[in-house]
Amino acid sequence: ARMLIVIIVVTLAGLAMQSNNGSREVVEPVIAYIMKDYGIEKKVATFIHNIRENQSIVPVSGDTTMQLPCEYLELQQKYGWYWNAEEQKQSFYPGISLKVKENTVVRPIMSGKVEEISRNDEGRTVLLSHDDQIYSLYVGLKEVLIEEKDTVKLDDTLGKCSNSLYLELRNQDGPLNINYLFE
Repeated sequence: ARMLIVIIVVTLAGLAMQSNNGSREVVEPVIAYIMKDYGIEKKVATFIHNIRENQSIVPVSGDTTMQLPCEYLELQQKYGWYWNAEEQKQSFYPGISLKVKENTVVRPIMSGKVEEISRNDEGRTVLLSHDDQIYSLYVGLKEVLIEEKDTVKLDDTLGKCSNSLYLELRNQDGPLNINYLFE
């Protein structure tokens, strides 16, 4: 219930800040007060430390590490808010979209367990579960080399993709920002 209240307050605050009527001075301290209970300062400090290390494998928590899922040619779309020219409004992109070479090998970004393998318009999809109720979703695979319920490690191959790969990292609260892996 408290998280729902936070979401509502942050949404209303964002709308108030967009109205440009001087409400920013009131809204920013309220958001800072609400967010202090979630340990944001510690998470931001860890995030900044990981960025400064500039490694392709980043410590996440405890003995968990993250790696890039594959070699890529171009980062087509980053996680987060962006201006959608087609719809003429701000839109949210919950993952990362990569341009890759045909038959690029895809590896898990973290060790985990294969929860689901399915198919959609973009190709085959793989959903992995990791520690701390974190999930990673890989979309755009043309070939899958693992099976449901398999345990995968960092050096295992999930499959091969066509010319693009969509990657999303999420927990029970929704999508997580993984832009730092690709900078």
